[in-house]
Amino acid sequence: MEYTIPIVERSWVTVVGWSPMAVVNTLWQACERGIIPHRVVLLASPSEASVQRSINIIQRYLQATLPRFGVDEPVIEQKSINEDDFLGFHDTLAKVLAEECQRSDQVVVDTTPGRKYMSAFAIALGIQQSPKLERVYYNHMLDQRYNDVAHPLIPRHEQQLYDLMEFLKR
Repeated sequence: MEYTIPIVERSWVTVVGWSPMAVVNTLWQACERGIIPHRVVLLASPSEASVQRSINIIQRYLQATLPRFGVDEPVIEQKSINEDDFLGFHDTLAKVLAEECQRSDQVVVDTTPGRKYMSAFAIALGIQQSPKLERVYYNHMLDQRYNDVAHPLIPRHEQQLYDLMEFLKR
């Protein structure tokens, strides 16, 4: 099924860890809801072999999935992080968010993958520094046996995509 939703110049920022589907599934669900990025920035530790495998899988999935939603040539960019450098991650994320706000009309942050402190920084920096922040997503997997399974193979009632911005507006 081809989608013909108008494309907003939108950037998607996320962390890459050991589970590539944590990145892919959140983005895929957002696309189904009309939140379709033309740029994806993957924050990842280049020295970790498992993370490099995840990046390869993510790139293959996104290059196959995004064209189905009208993004024929998605830009997928990788930015290096050191997962053990708490403040370094903060500074890198702040820089990436500022750059993406310059490049795009809207910015989406996915807090699903990565460590807890990374998610906390993503929420805080996104709200503080990004007037173009459109959404902050978290994909909650209700049954852990689907942790690294592709979105179409997971029963809809076993995962829930949350926009944390909605909670902050309450």
